Order: sequence, then C-alpha cells, then structure tokens
Amino acid sequence: MNYQPSDTNSVKLLICYLLYNLKMQITPEELYDIAVDSGTINYFHYNEAVDELLVNDTILSDIDTNGKVVFSLSQKGITYVKNFSTYVQRSFRDRLMHSAIQYKARKMKNASLSTDYEELENGCNLICKISDDKKVLVDMKLFTDSRIQAELISDKISTNPADFYSEFINFILSEKPSFDEEDDDN
Repeated sequence: MNYQPSDTNSVKLLICYLLYNLKMQITPEELYDIAVDSGTINYFHYNEAVDELLVNDTILSDIDTNGKVVFSLSQKGITYVKNFSTYVQRSFRDRLMHSAIQYKARKMKNASLSTDYEELENGCNLICKISDDKKVLVDMKLFTDSRIQAELISDKISTNPADFYSEFINFILSEKPSFDEEDDDN
C-alpha cells in the first residue's frame, strides 16, 4: 500500500495542486478517481478536504455546457497553491499528477491516428501522430529495418490508438522496470 498524506490540510493542498496543474475543470467523479482510486489520498481525508475547500470557496463547483457538475480552482485556491504547495512532499504531488495523466489517457474518447512512411537508404521511418480531438498527444518517428516492419507496427497501433497511448503513458510513468535486473556474470 502506498504511503498517504495523513492530514486534511495536506490533502487540501494536493487537490488544489492537481486542479492548478490540470488547467481545466474536472468532474467530482474524475477528481475522486484520480485522488482516491489511485491510492494517493485516503477516502476520509478526501471527503473532508473537498467539503472544506468548497465551503471556503477555494475550489468552485459549477455546471458545464453538458449539464455536469465540475470543479475548478478559484483565485483564492491559486494563491493557496502558489504559496503553500511545497509544504506537501514532492512524492505526493508527483504521484497525484502521474495518476491524473494515466487517468486522462485511459479516458481518451476520440483518439485518431495518422501515419506516414519515410523510406531511407537503410530502412524506413514510421511517422505516427495520435490525436484526441484537436490536440496532438504523440508525434513520434520510429526507425524500422524495412517498410514491411513499419507497416506491421502501424497496423498494430491503428487497432486501438487510445490503448496504445494509454500503455505508452503507463510505461513512461511506471516506477517498475519491465526487464530483469539480474546481474550478468559474463
């Protein structure tokens, strides 16, 4: 089990830190999933912190264009984060942001893929762009030994660009190496 912040003030700072760095509104369900379901914040501290932040207008509750309740950071919350966020351990802040990035990657809805091939003297580059709505999320060039290899990789990615992106993000943010760390005795 992950070590969690043990006081409501730290949790309030973490929630404000997350909202500040996401730079977007977020539904209460999304905030809960990122903070509590990830194991970063304890359920009881989370509920108490959100209640206090709403009561003192540090975070604001609003209705978005789809009729959903969303949270955003007030000017008071922005000042709070800028002045006090370093009072919470960097590891907590980083873990919460990693959870948010992974969550958003899993929830991607409109992923699209565009690919191109660049023939080279000694192989082929696969040029791959993954977008969600109007944002380019990945713009990657991958060298392969042949055009056939590039096409096979492209076909695999194109089966589900959202899953590819999510796994790509999970790999980057993973704290566990995916290879054996055994020493070579050779």
